[in-house]
Amino acid sequence: MDKEALKQYIENLIERGSKPSELARRCGVSDAAMSQFRSGKYGANDDNLAVRIATGLYFYENSRNVVDTVTSYRQVKRAFEVARGKSKWVCISSRSGSGKTQSLIDLYNLCGDKGVVYIKCRKWSSRKFLTKLAQAMGENVTRYMDNDSLLDLCIAHMNSLSSYKPVLLIDDAGKLTHSAMCTLIPLYDDTLGRMGCLVAGTETLERNIRRYVGRIEGYDEIDGRFGRNYITLLGATKKDVIAICMANGVQDRETAEEIWGKLPKVKKQPREDDPRQVLFADDLRELSGMIDNVVIRQEISNGGAGL
Repeated sequence: MDKEALKQYIENLIERGSKPSELARRCGVSDAAMSQFRSGKYGANDDNLAVRIATGLYFYENSRNVVDTVTSYRQVKRAFEVARGKSKWVCISSRSGSGKTQSLIDLYNLCGDKGVVYIKCRKWSSRKFLTKLAQAMGENVTRYMDNDSLLDLCIAHMNSLSSYKPVLLIDDAGKLTHSAMCTLIPLYDDTLGRMGCLVAGTETLERNIRRYVGRIEGYDEIDGRFGRNYITLLGATKKDVIAICMANGVQDRETAEEIWGKLPKVKKQPREDDPRQVLFADDLRELSGMIDNVVIRQEISNGGAGL
């Protein structure tokens, strides 16, 4: 693991408003251990500590410096604010690579209290989903718990945080099985007015929910709890792309503009009340790859790759 990159990631979060104590709590480490890791003064071998911190903060080796002015980030942030502030259920259904996960993780890490729970789903059954959800909340789960017990545990946890205006962030929800998706119904009903939820997935999430309405029990209720409304992320404008490039190692604006020129772009209408269309790059994963290529070339030309 690149520990220096992890330390920089932590410092960037703190600089943008995260509380060191909250970051430590989410990683399950003491404030002192977090402080010593940041300063490079942790007494013991810090490999295991680095893994715990990276896991708790959802840090990956290729984690990017987040630019919070990017259009798709602002959309996710607004959905987050609505879900939390009004205890509403909101669904983002947008193509892979449009910036959902990185934005959700960033908002989770920036939140200064325990009222935000983040979970990234896989192809889980209802039991596996509820087990992982309870664990993400910090609850102890035993093998003797059935689905109802797990569901009650999750509901009780979120209701106990009602004074914090809690919000649940469910990422990659489209991977959940039918039974797991249907656990969202009682989770909604029994936390009504006390918890918000922001559910995110690829464009297939909306398509499958609508397809199964009237065909599989529970999907009409799920669709209704999202207000039968789904948010599609716009992506990044030219200004956004240049800002992302400059924040992640591209050394000059001219190169950033060249990257923009190479990206596939789509004309979109950002506002319903304004007919004007704007060019957007909606595959930020491809953008990341282009930035990596440029940064590697820069390092080689500057002798930074050790060649």
